[in-house]
Amino acid sequence: MVNYLQVFKKIGLFLLVISLVSACSNSTGIESEKSMQLDKSSHQEAELQTVDQSDAKEGTKPTTAIVRKLIKTANLEIETKKFEKTIDTLEKSVSEFNGYIESNHITGTSILEKYNEDNIDDFPSRTAQYTLRIPTNKLNAYLSKINTIGNVTSKSISTEDISNQYFDTETRIKSLKIQEERLLNLLKKSGSLSDIIELEKELSTVRYEIESLTTTIKTYDSLINYSTINLSVTEVAEITDTTPPKTVSDRITAKFKDNLKNISTGFKNTTVFIIGNSVLIIIWLIILVAGFFIARKAMKKYQDWNIPK
Repeated sequence: MVNYLQVFKKIGLFLLVISLVSACSNSTGIESEKSMQLDKSSHQEAELQTVDQSDAKEGTKPTTAIVRKLIKTANLEIETKKFEKTIDTLEKSVSEFNGYIESNHITGTSILEKYNEDNIDDFPSRTAQYTLRIPTNKLNAYLSKINTIGNVTSKSISTEDISNQYFDTETRIKSLKIQEERLLNLLKKSGSLSDIIELEKELSTVRYEIESLTTTIKTYDSLINYSTINLSVTEVAEITDTTPPKTVSDRITAKFKDNLKNISTGFKNTTVFIIGNSVLIIIWLIILVAGFFIARKAMKKYQDWNIPK
């Protein structure tokens, strides 16, 4: 006879074992899934930390680069022994660099005409004053070019930042244009004659301000895009040595050359004075000699009269 009680016990025991195995496998799967999630989150955190560190190393980058509005002005003085040639080369070089001459003025007397050294102050050397406009992106190249045209004795460059004025003017123009548009809309809707007159008056004022500020912007653009060079060219008999002596021997040599130059200049001046005034010198010599003999003859007569007989 079959013992049903034993069968049920075995089936219950089998089901219990299966349940325990399933629970263990589920627990293991859950733990494994949690472990994978933790690993994934840790990896993401590591990536985020890496990105943050790289951003910190690179620094914050501005989204919009600010373009500065700069006006550059250069002041130069050069000297030359060949005035006409230097002026011709200078004016041609301006065109080569796509610039233009805003103004120029030449005064003075040629070195060849200053033959009388005594009146050198009455005949100043020729000097040319130029105001040049050169594209800003070619300014440095043109300044290097000037070094080959003449001997540069003085040079200075200044930069003026007008960014605030420029952008404020632009903002003001935009605001006025919005105001102009609103006035035009009101003018279309207005029916009263007095209102129309008042709106047109206000509109005229706004448009005048827009034109004035637009002219200011154009002037700024011209000064920004084309740098100004104030250039002075002087004709000289001798080129100035602008190279400072470096050693004691160089200083001695420079001083010795200066002394020789002064002696040579003094000798030339004396020669020019004597030859240039030779007629006057001869006349004065004749007068002095004649006066000497007349005075001598008079003294002799005076002595003869006073001799006792």
